[in-house]
Amino acid sequence: MINKKLALSSFILGIYLLPCRVYAEALVADSDSTRQLHHVEVSAQRYTSPLRVRADGTRKWQLSSLHSLPKILGNTDPLHVAELLPGVQTTSEYDAGLHIQGCDNAHNEVSLDGTPLYGVQHLMGFFSVFNAAHFQTMTYAPSASLESSSNRLGGLLRMESMDSVPSRATGEISVGPMSSQGTLRLPLGPRTLLVASAREAYMNLFYSRWLNFDDEQLRYSFGDYNLTLLHQATPRDVLRLNFYGGHDYVSYDMGLYQSDGTLKWGNQLLSMDYRHTFHEDADLSQTVSYVRYGNSLHLQEQEIDFSLPSHITDIGYRGLLRWGPWRLGVNISSQFIQPQSPDLQMENRLNYEPAQLQRVQQYSIHGEYYWQPTDRLTVRPALKTTCYVDDQYAVHFLPSPSLTIDWQTPHIGTFCFHYAWQHQPLFQTGFTTIGLPVEFWLAAGKYGKPQEAQHVSLSHEIIFGRGRWSFSSSLYFKYLSHQIEYGGNVLDFLYTNYELSQELLHGQGYNYGFNVTLTRRTGSITGWLSYSYGRSLRRFSDARYTGLYPSNHERPHEFNAVGSWRLNPHWSLGASYVRCSGTPFTAPEYIFLLNHSFIIQQGERNAHRLSPYRRLDISVNYDIHRTSRMEHGINFSIYNATAANNQLYYHLRFYENTFAYRSKGFLLDWLPSVNYYIKWK
Repeated sequence: MINKKLALSSFILGIYLLPCRVYAEALVADSDSTRQLHHVEVSAQRYTSPLRVRADGTRKWQLSSLHSLPKILGNTDPLHVAELLPGVQTTSEYDAGLHIQGCDNAHNEVSLDGTPLYGVQHLMGFFSVFNAAHFQTMTYAPSASLESSSNRLGGLLRMESMDSVPSRATGEISVGPMSSQGTLRLPLGPRTLLVASAREAYMNLFYSRWLNFDDEQLRYSFGDYNLTLLHQATPRDVLRLNFYGGHDYVSYDMGLYQSDGTLKWGNQLLSMDYRHTFHEDADLSQTVSYVRYGNSLHLQEQEIDFSLPSHITDIGYRGLLRWGPWRLGVNISSQFIQPQSPDLQMENRLNYEPAQLQRVQQYSIHGEYYWQPTDRLTVRPALKTTCYVDDQYAVHFLPSPSLTIDWQTPHIGTFCFHYAWQHQPLFQTGFTTIGLPVEFWLAAGKYGKPQEAQHVSLSHEIIFGRGRWSFSSSLYFKYLSHQIEYGGNVLDFLYTNYELSQELLHGQGYNYGFNVTLTRRTGSITGWLSYSYGRSLRRFSDARYTGLYPSNHERPHEFNAVGSWRLNPHWSLGASYVRCSGTPFTAPEYIFLLNHSFIIQQGERNAHRLSPYRRLDISVNYDIHRTSRMEHGINFSIYNATAANNQLYYHLRFYENTFAYRSKGFLLDWLPSVNYYIKWK
């Protein structure tokens, strides 16, 4: 009986606690081979970090812990937290990208329960479309899974909703000066759960005097709405329905020039997941989905009326069978893509070649085998083959093999080697990267070949200090081929006969670097310190951009520090600090006006670099009342607490008889916020 109790205690501790020390007092019975335990004392370090880290760099975050990190106008955004992870390059306030190991933003899969979204940013990258309270976990991986239905070259960021039905209703509400949001988790019986979330901004009400851009008034609003229905029909059958709808609207009144502009963009997602479990080691998951993302720019000035719409629609099915060491799957998707197709109404109208709607399909099968020849060695070979039918009805077969090897050692940690040959038929490009979503999607075929990447990485992790600390490192190299960049600018629509295919540059890229991270895993203070070095280089076959030059988002050096501290049951502190190299930019050699047209001679591509970027964000939570069933309190946060004057980009300012080329910073030197929150558990 005693042995059974000890076995049960060890099992429970193995799930919830770190490896622990057990002290026991024993009395020796008549026989030397028989001992009876009278007293057992167990001590352990509780794992308090919200992160679960694997040796290959994959990180799973419990999103309920995000409230301890700094907020921006009352919101702790999952995408901003992901930017603080090692190997992810920090973006500026006007850059809405997620750049993992030097890849472009469009190279990553950002998804809701595995269904990819195509536009996930609000407010020039300040917020993502994800309401963190609606989801249970966030998974980040430096390399996209071969199971991905979207076929991507970069990393993975997946928001995962709840997978079980709680015994009672829970939820939370947060009210701030710019926006309010709320989430309700309502059991509709013992087997059904409804989760509803909403967020709406009213920043024009209080922040309108701060929303000035080049001394002109900017008005902005956004909203997000999530609905998830989880039904456990039987202990082995689970059905999940997901809906997301979001909108953004920007208006810009330039009274000095008697002109105004509007920009609209938004996402819609509808998916249905069904999972059947055969037994503990085997299950089948199936998903059907519909996703649409679109944006539209409209400018009106005296005798000029200009619009620039684009959109992408994705209809897909994916199935995955997990049977013992095998994982087998199939993905089918159809994309309907409208690249940007300008429409200009003016006195001397230019002849535009309208961009045709692209219809493409992807049919993929994939398999992975989990082989463990020894207790310390795991080998995972995988193969994915995609049949891609482009808009010219040409068929491309895209093989994507990969190999992952994990080797665990008792004293020096776990090593992971990863190789992947990846393909991506979709591109995203545009004439600006300052966070306004006028970038658009297009498909391989008429505009170029499918992208490819050869990816090799070696990573390591070790846990030490009786489980209190972990140290991880990673070294990577990635070769990119069939890359596309946009070579024009917004003036091309006004003064040239615009043709999209003539504005695209074709080339290749090289990403390489390393990162190291020290993580505090237990105790009242948790967080991490990381340093990353990474190069992201591009070479394009165009006379204007010769040689090898940095990508627009490259930051070779980056240091991140993130921490949270629970002082007592009422007070908790959070802070994050980032310091990194400035991004590169292309400076013009000369500009002059000829026959009412601007002639710009650009200098060497990305030969200059902005000043280093640095930012400290701090957050204080005061729980007014906290029990096992309910808590409410106030959060105080300061974004850029040191008021660092960060250069974000250079821009041209035109006057009556001259112009100026100046650097541009954020709207405010520092941004304070306060919000009230209430949670019931």
